Order: sequence, then C-alpha cells, then structure tokens
Amino acid sequence: MNTTHTKTVTFVAGVMLGIVCGEVSSFSTEVAMSAGLLAVVQGGIYFWERKRKQASGVVDAARLFSFSLMTMLFSLGLFVGIIRAQLVEEKNNFVCESTCSFDAKIVSSPEIKNDVQTFRARPLEMDDVYDVQVRAQLYPKYQIGETLKISGKVKVPDVIQMHGDKNNSFDYASYLKTKNVGSEMSYPKVEVIDESAKTFSDTLGRWKENFVTRIDLYVSSPASSLASGMLFGASSMSKDLSQTFRTAGLSHIVVLSGFNIVIVIATILFLFSFLPLILRITFAAVSVVAFVIVVGAEPSVIRATLMAFVSLLAMVVGREYVARDALIISLFAIVMYEPYALTHDASLHLSFLATAGIVYLMKPLEEIFVRYFSSIKSKTFKEIFVTSLAAYIATMPYIMYAFGTVSVYALMANILILPFVPLAMLLSFLVVVSSFILVSLSQVIGFMDTAFIDVMIWIARAVEGLPMASIQSSISFKTMSVVYVCIMLGIIYFSTKNKNETRVTIENGNLTDIISY
Repeated sequence: MNTTHTKTVTFVAGVMLGIVCGEVSSFSTEVAMSAGLLAVVQGGIYFWERKRKQASGVVDAARLFSFSLMTMLFSLGLFVGIIRAQLVEEKNNFVCESTCSFDAKIVSSPEIKNDVQTFRARPLEMDDVYDVQVRAQLYPKYQIGETLKISGKVKVPDVIQMHGDKNNSFDYASYLKTKNVGSEMSYPKVEVIDESAKTFSDTLGRWKENFVTRIDLYVSSPASSLASGMLFGASSMSKDLSQTFRTAGLSHIVVLSGFNIVIVIATILFLFSFLPLILRITFAAVSVVAFVIVVGAEPSVIRATLMAFVSLLAMVVGREYVARDALIISLFAIVMYEPYALTHDASLHLSFLATAGIVYLMKPLEEIFVRYFSSIKSKTFKEIFVTSLAAYIATMPYIMYAFGTVSVYALMANILILPFVPLAMLLSFLVVVSSFILVSLSQVIGFMDTAFIDVMIWIARAVEGLPMASIQSSISFKTMSVVYVCIMLGIIYFSTKNKNETRVTIENGNLTDIISY
C-alpha cells in the first residue's frame, strides 16, 4: 500500500479537495489552518515512530506507520490546495450594456467555423480585466497580434442548460474563465489599427496560421479542416461535420491531442540522433515548448507535454518511466497553475479521464482480452481495441452526466478509425514541411492525405447513419460518482490480486498510447 504512487495520489487528492474547498467554502481559511496543524502533528508522529523502529532494528518502518504518513500527505495537500485557491488573481469582467468602443489586441488565432471567425481580444489600457471573446464576420480575416478598435455591446455569457435539464446547468461563464475570457461580443464593428506582431508568441501564432493556410492549399475540403484540427488545433470544421464526429464518439480525434507531442519529440530525437543524449533531449524539450506556444495551451496538450517531460527526464537520469505517476503529477501541475480548471474545464476532465482509463484499465482489459479472445492473434488490433475500450469506460459516465448522450457505436468507430489517425497526422505534417521545399511534392502528399482523411470522414458518417447511433441518457452527479467509485474499487482489487506494478518504459510502445490519447 505504501508505494510512491499511493503517496502521490494521496497528496494530489488533498490538493484537489483543497482547491474545491477554497473556491466554495467560506470557512476555507479555518480548514487550511486545521489541515496544516494536522500535517505537522502527523508528520512528527510518523518521523518519531520511524526513527524509534529503525533504532529497534525494524528496517521497513515507513510501511508500518503508513497511516500517519498518508494523513500527513493528505492534510498537507489540503492546506496547499486551499492556499492556492485563495491566491487566484481576481479579475473583473469587462461589460458594456450599451454600445461602446475600445482598443484591444487579438491574443488567439481566429477560429473559423462556417461563416464566423472567433477570437479573443484583450482590452488595452484596462488593468485586471478578462479577455473578450469576439464573434465576427468571416471577412476580413484577422490575425493574432493585431490591434483593433472594436465597437459594440459586451455581455457576460449565459448559463447553458445541460441536455435540457433545468436542474443541471453548464456554467459556461466559469468555463470561459479557464480560458481567461470573461465576456463576449457578437458581430461588432471592427477597425484594424495596427497589423504588426509585437511579441514572440504573436509571431509563433502567425506561423501556425501560415501552416493552416498551407494545409488548406494542398488538402481538399473538408479533409483540410480535420487535418488542421488534428495537427494544430485549428477548429475550422463545419457544424454538421463536428456533429457527425460527436455522434460517432470521435470528438477526441478532431481536436489537438498529445499525439502531436509524440511526433515532435520523435522527429527531433531522430533528426539529432548524432548528438549526445542530453542535447537531443534539450532540443526536444525546447521544440515541444515552442509547439505548445504555437498551437495554444489546450488541456490535453498540457497534460501530454508534462507527461512527455517526465519521460524525457527519465531518459536523462536513466530511470524507469511510470505512467501513473506522470499522469498524477501532470494533473497536479495543471490545477496548481489554473485552479479554476479543476471544477470548470470539461476538456481537462475528459482528457484526464481518458488517459487515466488507459493507464489504469489497460492491464486488466488486456488479461480479459487474452482470456476470452485468444484466437485473435493481431497485436495491433488488440492494442487498439483495449486502448479504445479503456478510454471509453473511463469517459462514458462523465459524458452521460455532462452531455446526456451515449454514442452507442463509439467503440466500433474508434477501432475502425484510429489506425488512420497517425498516418493522416504524419502526412499533414509532411504537407506543411514539403510546402517550403517543393510544391509538386506537397500536391502529391496532400492528395494522399486527403484520401486517408476522406476515409475517416466516410467512416464517421457511416457510423452516424446507423440506427440509434446516439441516444439520450443522462445520470446525476451522485450516480456518476458511484460508478467511478466502483471502477476504482475494481482497479484496486485487480492491483491487489496482481502485485506486480504496471511500469512503462520509453522502449514500450504503450507509452505512445498513454501520452497521445
């Protein structure tokens, strides 16, 4: 019981409870003081008992007094979480009920859907205010880094009812605050004041926009929108196509995922294979940071990036990479940076749950697969099936609670479409690279990329057309919690039954699945 992973989970669980307590409780300061005092007392008991037992000749004293250790770690985490929640910088919503004008800078690459472009604008000469989300007409197209004069009404986003349940609403305004957005505007009057990019991040953002343009040039629509989404997180798919992938249970494919991080790291390590290991890893880490700045810090990318950094560090020090610890550490880093995301960011919830499902459920599911489907010899099919099933089981209760739907054929759709994803992403990447070298080569690769992605789109549409492809089925928060408790108890039972820990090294192919989902 007293493993490093158990200690990590205990501490991070305390941190998360502390963040929730610090956000909703008016007695959070008192709770923090009590938790800090308890941590000191339990820590004193633990170290005193450990020293006494060691003096008596008991070697593994830490295991004998794990209760004091776990209590200390949980209390310390609770204290840290509450303090972090109380240190969140308070900003004001910039609201203008009547028409007003203000200067603002575009701080995100515009996302184009149908005939609308959406971007975040940061009001200038206004301290301590959230960004404004602007929906504008498709033309003229704007760029990140431009300074605008915007005229119109600015309002706070409305609360959205979740799957028609009046008692269960989605706090859209709080979700937007995890993106540093506090208000929104629809079709304002916009005038460009300055087109120049003044910061390094603006320059990188324009590189991304240039890359997306090159994909649009050499990959036919609608495949180009899916390619841009998978590779750079450019959300430009039409509403109909987005709904198709949502119904088929393939929404995670159309957005930026950690597989991009795997591609970046693998490419850098290959290109600089002639250099010493420490230099290759340094270049890979720098490249990943630059990539994250270019595409934007989406939760799935941040999680995958942090997990990848842990794996790179493991390579440097020659230690074993433990995916479970890396996942928990990455969650801890994310919520410490943005505490609001813990309770309001559905993207983070889904990304973490899917990865946790792969990390914790793959081993039991693999044994079940081998036991009942031993006649299937394909290792690739087994990995795709088990990975998809693990992620499906882990995310389905949350999807039913948050969105009130179940994609009946999601598992089948993922098994059919996942083999195409790595190749489609690689071809999209090669399209961008070759566009700077040889146009004819870009056209050939773009044609191949279009063909592969068209197959993916055809599969998604075929699944959508099946009877009862998506059914309405919602559960309450309590029911969801009970389901997850049952899943965790099952994992604990299996772990107790099988003492050997599931460890994943850099050479193991499962690392790609864990980081990239």
